[in-house]
Amino acid sequence: MTSTDELQVQSLQDELEDCKANNRALTILAGEVSMILDEMAKTDEAKSICRIMGEDAGRRLGKNTKDRFGAIAKVEEALDILLYHTELLRGYRIEIDHIEDGTIYINVLSCFVRNILRDRKLLTASPLCSITRGYLEGALEELTGKNVSVEIAYGDVDGVCREKIIIK
Repeated sequence: MTSTDELQVQSLQDELEDCKANNRALTILAGEVSMILDEMAKTDEAKSICRIMGEDAGRRLGKNTKDRFGAIAKVEEALDILLYHTELLRGYRIEIDHIEDGTIYINVLSCFVRNILRDRKLLTASPLCSITRGYLEGALEELTGKNVSVEIAYGDVDGVCREKIIIK
């Protein structure tokens, strides 16, 4: 390996360490914000605030997807595009489990919020967890023009979360 290659490798290793440190700091910050929000507001109010934050971000991302792919009539097709054809859900690993009576059941295999919850020893009942549901609602509503609701069916910070997307 040349000295130039060694310098490039070292530079990449330093950059990776910086990214890891920043990620750790952001994880701690988000966890602390969630805990303080929960203490300052009633839990339902804190969940509403987090959900609205997620919805707003989801709407922006849904708009970008709609600009790229056009409006999509079916929610399950919109979800498929969000999951597999964009980077809008980076930090998430989600799969469609099944569709039953107009409800889409999904498994959230991993998400950045769950990492924060696990780090701060919080449960999926934490207000911070509402961000993901709001994010999906905002993106899907913007992309399809339909009113949807995302509800948690089962949450496990150390495993899989199961959620259902209800088309209203």
